[in-house]
Amino acid sequence: MSIHIPDDPPIAAIESGGNSQSPGFLVKPKLFKYEVVQGFFIQNGPEPKYMEFEDMLQRSFGLIDTSPERWNNLRRDVAKLQAQATDGVQYKVFFLGRHGQGWHNFGASKYGVDPWEEKWTFLNGDGEITWGPDPDLTPLGVSQARAIQACWKSQLPFNPPIKASEMHWLVSPLTRTGQTLLESWGELLGGTPEIWEDWREIYGSHTCDKRSSKSVIQSKFPLFTIEPGFAEEDELWTPDHRESDLSMQIRSQRALDRIFGSNGLSETYISITAHSAIFRNTLAVLRHQPYPLATGEMIPVVVRAIPVSESS
Repeated sequence: MSIHIPDDPPIAAIESGGNSQSPGFLVKPKLFKYEVVQGFFIQNGPEPKYMEFEDMLQRSFGLIDTSPERWNNLRRDVAKLQAQATDGVQYKVFFLGRHGQGWHNFGASKYGVDPWEEKWTFLNGDGEITWGPDPDLTPLGVSQARAIQACWKSQLPFNPPIKASEMHWLVSPLTRTGQTLLESWGELLGGTPEIWEDWREIYGSHTCDKRSSKSVIQSKFPLFTIEPGFAEEDELWTPDHRESDLSMQIRSQRALDRIFGSNGLSETYISITAHSAIFRNTLAVLRHQPYPLATGEMIPVVVRAIPVSESS
């Protein structure tokens, strides 16, 4: 018999991104301590500066520099930070994109947050729509993702850092994120996206967060690579457990350490397509201000990774 465990606060199925308060920093740094480098994107602070989705698309994803050389200037400034860094400090620029509206988001809007959290999220559907397990994007979700693609295309005359030699694409194993990545990039996708289990949404209890099998994922997304050790069946999702913020921060930190570690990613610009709750905790690990991501929304973050000494 399954145990119904609602989210507190409810975030994962809410289109607006839910609660605007941070869960706080809950984990001890392992390989790196992470900081946000301010002064490049409006959303990064220092004071809370939330941008509406449409405004973000009109403002080069929130880039403060509005000159024709804005992306070249970003390259230059980040490269300068890296060139001047000492003691193993590294810099990368993350583009964190939440998936577009999925059928679970539609279901939560249809029934309201409280009924959804109390009943519907534990079912696979209502006889009219299906949201579990592992739902697809809705038509609105597809259009939200395509709005990101249109914004990137509008930036092409200004040379954004999205070539395969500059950018690496990471994605959650859930269907809605894979679909969002493809719709967000289209023919602009120059590299091979990698599926990492650590970028998935809260696991357990809620049917929308149970992933498909590895075989099904491979058939749906043949252009993607799947990380080594990825299990055929979803071994993380169980009907009687709901993952905690602490657990999500542990895997967020693990994924970040993997990106910056000795065998990590060589590219400076990293696209990550994932989910609201895992990003909420990733931002906490990065010491970023709370920033709830609406469905389809993407924010950039310039990140400083500082190696942690054994004595610290």
